[in-house]
Amino acid sequence: MKIAFTGKGGSGKSTLAALFVQHLRAAGHRVLAVDADVNVHLAPLLGVTARAEDALSHPDNVRSVRTHLLGGNTRIAGVEHFVATTPPGPGSRLVTLDPADPVLARHATPLDHRAHVLHVGTYEPADIGSGCYHGHLAILENLLSHLDPADDGWVVCDMVAGTDAFANSLHAQFDMIVVVAEPTPESVSVARRYRELAAAAGVADAVVVAGNKVADELDREYLERELGVAPIAVLGMQAGLRRARQAGNPPLPQDLDDAAPLARIARHAESRPISAGRRADLMRTLHLRVAGKGWVRAAHGDVTGQLGPVTV
Repeated sequence: MKIAFTGKGGSGKSTLAALFVQHLRAAGHRVLAVDADVNVHLAPLLGVTARAEDALSHPDNVRSVRTHLLGGNTRIAGVEHFVATTPPGPGSRLVTLDPADPVLARHATPLDHRAHVLHVGTYEPADIGSGCYHGHLAILENLLSHLDPADDGWVVCDMVAGTDAFANSLHAQFDMIVVVAEPTPESVSVARRYRELAAAAGVADAVVVAGNKVADELDREYLERELGVAPIAVLGMQAGLRRARQAGNPPLPQDLDDAAPLARIARHAESRPISAGRRADLMRTLHLRVAGKGWVRAAHGDVTGQLGPVTV
């Protein structure tokens, strides 16, 4: 099960993602938490120091992960010909959430034997004036598309803020995307736009809204009225959580006035996984779109051959 949290910056998406990870851990699930936000908040919220040399997007780590994923897949000319949408094929190695999996063992920080944390990374001094964070995210897209569909663990991703996920394939990679919205015009406008783009991308049913910092019933009604959909979960102002954070403690479900919204999010996700066939169709369409870009053809040649034949 793959679930992402996004929303306007400051909406509480990273904190809610961290709380959800802890909820899953307490329930005994295997969890891979992925910090994909340029601001790198999820890893510290889980007690992990996000060092630049450990970042998934560090060039050495990109090559290591892609070399592992490539395996014996002859549809890909080499690790340097991976693009963001490169799919697995015959001979590819898939990633599991087993702690012995080579990708987790080499690149993830364990919280315990059932929970691990990866962080994509952020801008480094060398990137100033020449780097684009979307390029950092390509290795995450490769990792997500090469996850073993038979694995029964959870991937929880703190996504880039706002609608940046539509610049690449991230919007098509998750079973559910939780847009965290505060009852303010600015936060609502981001959530509304996210839902509009999801509809245009064919993943409207994967996107849900969680209300955060909701003070009263008027706030709840405001969210539902402005977004045209009821939030699947609503969290209040959470004074206990604020006190814990002010004390420098990582957020935990027991800091909440009521942790039931976390269980509701989990149940909702479990009720609506995207089928393997549908995801393959979405990713195939996106790969062909990427393959048609001039810079991709110039750098990698024709990557349409990375796709397998269409199955009926």
